Amino acid sequence: MIKLGCLLALLSVVSCEKMGELNIVIPQDNVVLEDSFINPILPRGADPWVTQKNGKYYFTYTQGSKLVLYETGRISELALAKSHDAWIPPAGTAYSKNLWAPELHEINGKWYIYFSADNGSNANHRMYVVENDSPNPMEGEWIFKGKVGDATNQWAIDGTILHYGNDMYMLWSGGNAGAPPQDIFIAKMSDPWTIVGPKVRIATPNYPWEKFGNPINEGPQILRNPANDVLVVYSGSGYWVDNYCLGLLRLKTNGDPMNPADWTKKAEPVFSMLAESGAYGPGHNGFFQSPDGTEDWIIYHARSLPNGGSNNGRNARIQAFQWLADGTPNFGVPAKIGQAYKRPSGELLRELHVKDDWSISGFSSEEVVNNRLANRLIDNNLSSYWITRYSNNPTNYPDHWITIDMNQELDVDGFVITQKNGDRKVKTLTIALSNDNTSWQSLGEFELLNIEGRNQYVALPNSARFRYFKLNPVTGYDNQQQPGLAEVSTFRYKSP
Repeated sequence: MIKLGCLLALLSVVSCEKMGELNIVIPQDNVVLEDSFINPILPRGADPWVTQKNGKYYFTYTQGSKLVLYETGRISELALAKSHDAWIPPAGTAYSKNLWAPELHEINGKWYIYFSADNGSNANHRMYVVENDSPNPMEGEWIFKGKVGDATNQWAIDGTILHYGNDMYMLWSGGNAGAPPQDIFIAKMSDPWTIVGPKVRIATPNYPWEKFGNPINEGPQILRNPANDVLVVYSGSGYWVDNYCLGLLRLKTNGDPMNPADWTKKAEPVFSMLAESGAYGPGHNGFFQSPDGTEDWIIYHARSLPNGGSNNGRNARIQAFQWLADGTPNFGVPAKIGQAYKRPSGELLRELHVKDDWSISGFSSEEVVNNRLANRLIDNNLSSYWITRYSNNPTNYPDHWITIDMNQELDVDGFVITQKNGDRKVKTLTIALSNDNTSWQSLGEFELLNIEGRNQYVALPNSARFRYFKLNPVTGYDNQQQPGLAEVSTFRYKSP
């Protein structure tokens, strides 16, 4: 079986009612170009972090009990990225619980994940690191290297790495057993797991906008401007409040990172809540570039609903930003959820074949109650479904199939499949191709993700030309024996 998660790419994190808002261009050869995405790109994702290597994006976020990495070639399609449980802490240690804000860094040819953790008591949060010498962070073994801390051994979270000159530094947020205020500290490192010398405080919450909920400066993130100056974007206030936001520190040109006087703090936040965008508490961010390196992007978490609360759905979002003449970033305002935005420059785009003249040439069964008919699978409506017969003389797994006639032979690079809402989601299915609806070439068995309202993409190993294709649902995600699907289509990659 081919895990579809390894082959999928997310068109957009988009609910059924939002599909009509996608920016599309219809060329003259009966395909629809999709060049946009919708925020949030992931329905979860507190404390998001992204790094890039060899055309891949590696993503991680706070999951509490383990360190999980995600790999994708398209950051706008993050929700369908390949995932890997990189490291699970042993039980009964000082770092077994509450793993927060992991970051993946490549240092001297090895991979490191920095994170904070405790033994179940927040007062005991400290920073730790694991190491992997595999060229691919999704492979190899992660080895626990130990605690990363200075001699004071005080409460510490949100560690990140600064490379400056020939030296390496760690920045983090710390305080007295987690009690406010939380400040940002820096210390020099002798290797990726050892802090040497004293820590220095470079920021403390002294503006009103840094004190909502509690006076907090946390989540420091390194950002280099076009002149290669060192900036630190950090989060201000408590993450649980709507006014959580981003602030900015700047190291003077050729300054000493260990000298607090060489750091300046911008008096106003650089990125704040915007209710009309559905962006409450935007913060704890990371940075990345578009695939072609021409655009700078920020990834951050926010809540889609007001009134804070630690469980009110922090989700991951991305947007491009520009640079001001003074060398500081212009993040603009938070992108509106559900609105289409251009994908990062250089992402490989898809053209979906228009289905106006497609038809269903055969099927195992359909449910006439509520019009869960076979032709609903190609009606361009994600709120209507094909469901196999269940009300009278039901058909059961694995005897389900449906054949689509595209009315002509088309060049196809892959399939687009969207699960229905609710129950009866398909877990595995087979796909076969034909030009005469008689002789079939099997592509094998694929596994869909248990998600709804998002297009899932099955990429073919090689482009194929055919007229008919057949889907055979084999297993489902629940105990219902009659599967359903919302929509299916085919795509080709857009020529450069």
